[in-house]
Amino acid sequence: MNLLNFSHSIPSLFVLSGKIYQKNFISILFLTAALVAPAFFMGFAGWGETESIVFFLSVHLLEGAITLGVIGLAFGSFFPTLSILRAFRSPLFLGSIHVAILQYLLFITGVMGLTLPFPFSILVVTLWLGGLLLTSMAQPVFIVEGVRGMRALVRSIQLARGDLSRVFIVVVISTVLQFVVFALLFTIFMPDLNLNIEPNESGALPILLSEILNDPGVTTAIRWSQYLASLLFYPFASLLSTFLYFDLAQRQQVLNMEHLEKFSNQLFGTDLNEKAAAEKPAVEEEIIEAPVVETIDPEPSAEDKEK
Repeated sequence: MNLLNFSHSIPSLFVLSGKIYQKNFISILFLTAALVAPAFFMGFAGWGETESIVFFLSVHLLEGAITLGVIGLAFGSFFPTLSILRAFRSPLFLGSIHVAILQYLLFITGVMGLTLPFPFSILVVTLWLGGLLLTSMAQPVFIVEGVRGMRALVRSIQLARGDLSRVFIVVVISTVLQFVVFALLFTIFMPDLNLNIEPNESGALPILLSEILNDPGVTTAIRWSQYLASLLFYPFASLLSTFLYFDLAQRQQVLNMEHLEKFSNQLFGTDLNEKAAAEKPAVEEEIIEAPVVETIDPEPSAEDKEK
């Protein structure tokens, strides 16, 4: 089965993402750790606001890196983690950061919409969630098609509109799984809290939530849960987003396999003829030339008889 131009059902997208993740777990884990490490160290340095921004950008950079890895794996024999990190020292990194910044601005716009008065907040949040859904493939679009900036987001929207129900189901299930993983990890690190709540104090709930979130133990639990979720689940979610992109692109017949093969050869040194070589028999038959046989005329010629 070809990784890039195979028609998937929704379950097969999850199954394939899981298999690729399982077979290349160490390589993908190392790649993820390398990308989220800057945000992790910023958090321990006390740069909380900067950490959240860098973490968000790192997660979306991971989507682009996983897309590169899938391309290298499709035309090679292993997940090229080190080659991906070297490739991100090129202008490819700046283009991926550009797309990630636009995705962050879209995210912040939705968060700000929560502060609007009641019917406007519902409208803005609805548009915001729809935008996050439709632009979920912006990083694979940039990596594969080379479409930069806002055009990558627009291109992702065009692809998603081609099969909106498929995109909705995959993204929603992936998001639910993400929250489940985070919740399970958070329960492991959650400290014991002494909560003193009077039964009739209805106005105490906002104050209580504020105290919980400002508790150092809770903050540490959130941080560890966040980073462990990023290491264990986000690579799977990125694989899912990548294969969803390739599935939609091949259904709409916009996938250029020859271009991807050359792109993989340029970045990872994979063989341009590897696909053709795989189609050849394992052992080629030797071509044996027939020996030249000298024909003998059974009846002698007239000259021979005279002699």
